[in-house]
Amino acid sequence: MKIKIAQELGYFRNSLQRLADPKRAEGEKRYLKSSLRHYGVSMPKLEKIIRVWAEGHPECSIDDAVKLSNLLWDSQWHEEKTIAVELLAYKAQNLEMRHLKIIEKMMREAKTWAHIDPIAILLIGSIMEKDKKMLKRLPEWAEDDNFWVRRIAILSQVLQFRKGKGNFTLFKKIVIPMLREGADWSKEERFFIRKAIGWALRELAPRRPELVYDFLKTYHHQMSGLTFKEGSRKLPLELQKNLKNNS
Repeated sequence: MKIKIAQELGYFRNSLQRLADPKRAEGEKRYLKSSLRHYGVSMPKLEKIIRVWAEGHPECSIDDAVKLSNLLWDSQWHEEKTIAVELLAYKAQNLEMRHLKIIEKMMREAKTWAHIDPIAILLIGSIMEKDKKMLKRLPEWAEDDNFWVRRIAILSQVLQFRKGKGNFTLFKKIVIPMLREGADWSKEERFFIRKAIGWALRELAPRRPELVYDFLKTYHHQMSGLTFKEGSRKLPLELQKNLKNNS
C-alpha cells in the first residue's frame, strides 16, 4: 500500500512545529554553527516522532520512504533534514546500492557532523553489511575535496568494527594518507578528520585490540594527540601502558 507523501510530510512538519522551542533552537544553531533554520526539538523527541510514525505505517515501502526522505532533506530546517536521515535509518534493512543516489546527495549537501555521522554509520554502513560493493566507493570518497565526505569514508565501517569485522586493510589505506594532513586544511577540517580516525579505531578496539594496538604503535608519531587518545581509549589497560611507554 502506498502512503500519501504530502500528508505524511505534513505530519512531520506539524509535529515539529508543535514541539518547537525557540530558545533551544537558538542555542543549537549556535553550537552547530548552522546556517539552517532550527525548531529546537531534541534528538530523543525527534526519534519518538519517527518511531510513532513508523509503527503506524508498517506498509510504507522503501521507495516511498526514500521519496518522503528526499522531500524532508530538501528543507531548510535542520530537524527536517535529521528526520530525513533517521527515516532511512529506520528502514535500513531495506536499503540497497540502488538507493545510493539519495544518500550521496545527502552526504554532499550535509554541513554538520549531526547529519554526516548517521549517514555514514546508519545508512552507508547498513548497505555495506549486506553488499560489499559499497567498500569500493570508500577510496574515492577518501580523496574528496569535501572533508565531510572524507569523514564518511572513515566512519562507514563503524557498524562492522563494533562486531570485530570490517576491512581493516582498506581502512588503513584510507586513513594513513590523512594522518599527514594538508597544509591548506582548516582548523575545523583537522579536528573532524582527526576525531573520526580515532573514533573508528576506538570502536574496533574492544573486539580486535591487536589491530588497533599495532596501528597506533606504528603510526603514533604521524598522528595527532586527539587521534591517539581517542583510538587507544578502549584498548586493554596493559596495551595502553605499552603505547605510552613506547611513545
